[in-house]
Amino acid sequence: MATENLRDQMNTGNPPRVKAEKFDAFMREREVGGFQKEEYDDQFRTVIYFSGLQAAGQQQFVQVVLNDSIYGMIKVLVGHKAVNEENQARVLEYINQLNQRFGAFKYIITQDGNLELDCSLIANDETFDPEVIIVMLLNVIQPHLESELLRLPAVTGCPVGVNLEEETPAEENPIHVVH
Repeated sequence: MATENLRDQMNTGNPPRVKAEKFDAFMREREVGGFQKEEYDDQFRTVIYFSGLQAAGQQQFVQVVLNDSIYGMIKVLVGHKAVNEENQARVLEYINQLNQRFGAFKYIITQDGNLELDCSLIANDETFDPEVIIVMLLNVIQPHLESELLRLPAVTGCPVGVNLEEETPAEENPIHVVH
């Protein structure tokens, strides 16, 4: 009985996407640009902000994923299709070492061979601070990538660039979308 009442209270109208609204307000107040927003009608009412980050002379694709769960995510495409059968063992060993050293983020390899850096954000609607996103991007992730993007080609045996204008059709999103 109590759970039915709670469900009825939660299903009234179209509640705000609190984290996304806070991030939008933060960007307006601080005049932060460069983010494109897409809303999804999945079970967590996901909002994804697409942007870019300059590191080591390269433009990195960035997604900020916010939703109604306690989790959010910053995803950075580090290498488009940079991992293959030939280099996978070497890359896995290297990113495992990186993942053991850095608690703020983790490297992953997607099914299609992309190398991504994922940074989890844990906060409920009340504790979510949109400034953390910008701080993580500019003060933690970008400085890390400045040096790491210079090391990764030696590990992959190929460029890890993500400047894909010639390679990727505009409608294809090389970052593994999580909703």
